[in-house]
Amino acid sequence: MEVYQDIERCFEAGWSDGLPVIPPYGSLVDAMLQACGWSATEVVGKIEKQHIEVRGEHLAAAAVMAGCKPEYGRCLRALGQALLDPPLNLSGSEVTTGGVSLTVFASGSIVEELGFEHEANALGANNRVNATIGRFAQLVRLFCGRAGGVLQAHGTLGHPGRLSFCIAEHPRTHWPSFHTQFDLSGQSSAVAVMSTEGPISVNNHYAATGEQVLRTIADTIAHFGSTSFYYRSGGYVVALAPDHMDLVRKSFNRDEARRFIYERAVRPTNDLIEVGRIARDPAPMWEVRPGEPRRPMHSESQLSFIETGKEGGKFSAVIPRWAGGIHVATKAIAPAQ
Repeated sequence: MEVYQDIERCFEAGWSDGLPVIPPYGSLVDAMLQACGWSATEVVGKIEKQHIEVRGEHLAAAAVMAGCKPEYGRCLRALGQALLDPPLNLSGSEVTTGGVSLTVFASGSIVEELGFEHEANALGANNRVNATIGRFAQLVRLFCGRAGGVLQAHGTLGHPGRLSFCIAEHPRTHWPSFHTQFDLSGQSSAVAVMSTEGPISVNNHYAATGEQVLRTIADTIAHFGSTSFYYRSGGYVVALAPDHMDLVRKSFNRDEARRFIYERAVRPTNDLIEVGRIARDPAPMWEVRPGEPRRPMHSESQLSFIETGKEGGKFSAVIPRWAGGIHVATKAIAPAQ
């Protein structure tokens, strides 16, 4: 009964994302600090504009409250550092009207070592590792991104990933590991964090070729409502599930697939203007050219791929990155001792 009362006190204090948290008892926080390799008063990072210092004890408490186990410590350490990488813009992701989440990607041998779900329902796994590590990232966003409650959230709609959104790649992949797209070694395990919207399902059950799959993905990216058509500053993660991946890899390597999608994810600028997706008097910096085709990206480097999901259905997904936060924060995970 006492623990239940402490859970209620956490609600009353605003220490919650809307779900019950594990009360951050000192003994639990101390164990998490040791697992993550931080001291309580160590400054892990700063949010300069809000004059906030985030200490090891803050991150350890968030990990406990999210339900993480100390065994996740080396992953949480890398993730905590990534979350506080200044260009990630933690506060911006919390207060934008876009209602984005801080989405976590895990890749490499860590997926198998910790037991991440990377097959069934990989984008919304009912698995403790995915759920609590993803929730840890969202609690850090919630507690630190609001500058201790000074800033308010303004998300117009948001999406369910603001509670937890953690995607793990298959430990064995056909293309190089996800994190190699962000200049990390394929020999390492890594976490990556980016601000994203919710996933968009890509269904093509009758495709017989990789080209048909990639054309469908390109069309999904270039729908009228794509946030990035005006600013072109975000990007997209393409989650390729096994049945689609088996078709694509027969004809494309990763660079070829990226180029193919980039070239075909396009709409006429005049059509975008007609439906109101492009301002009629845009600033020169947005390079709007009526009469020409327009892509929701400046370059193909804004496209990345992750191999995840379970075989048996010809689905994939497109995850749009936040147009206001182009940075991808990545950190290698230390090997197990």
